[in-house]
Amino acid sequence: MGNKVYIFVVLALALFVVPIAAEALPESVQSREYQIKAAFLYNFIRFVDWPEEKTADSNEPIIIGIIGKNPFGNAFEPIKGKKVKDGKIVVKWFKSFEELKKSGKKGKPSLNREIEALRECHLLFICSSEKKKEIIEALKDSYVLTVGETADFLEVGGIINFIVEEKKIRFEINVTAAGKAGLKVRSKLLRLAKRVVKEKPSERTKE
Repeated sequence: MGNKVYIFVVLALALFVVPIAAEALPESVQSREYQIKAAFLYNFIRFVDWPEEKTADSNEPIIIGIIGKNPFGNAFEPIKGKKVKDGKIVVKWFKSFEELKKSGKKGKPSLNREIEALRECHLLFICSSEKKKEIIEALKDSYVLTVGETADFLEVGGIINFIVEEKKIRFEINVTAAGKAGLKVRSKLLRLAKRVVKEKPSERTKE
């Protein structure tokens, strides 16, 4: 990525870390919040590297998945169809994981198809309505960048988590979880994170 492009993206990210207007109506506050988060998700893709087998075909779309009770509304409209990493952005919506499992009880192949659709995503935003750990475990070995917005998201194995601090949207990153998912988070994005979680030497399994 050229310096000019990098500077542009960093400036864009900086602009997205803006106060959520306290005087706005609740609906307007939420709408603005998720417009900002949708823009962040797009930029996260630019600064994360997937294994070649996940992005080898330039004709394949870059899939952003949303699972659970959808708070985004039409926030993704500005980025739908935009090109990143040689693929066009496609946004897919998934009902709750519990509903997926219920539908699977009627026929296991149906559940398998739903899980495979989740695993095909490049980035999966797990809504606060969901049981995060169960979904993250279902995505094991599928090279999916998991993003959430709950206090314990990194602790249960999520990779990037949104937080609101002083009425501004920030994010934190678990680089250990990213590595386990086969993903590489670029240092340029790590420098913008509010908090970076890394595995301490004492926590590594001794051989």
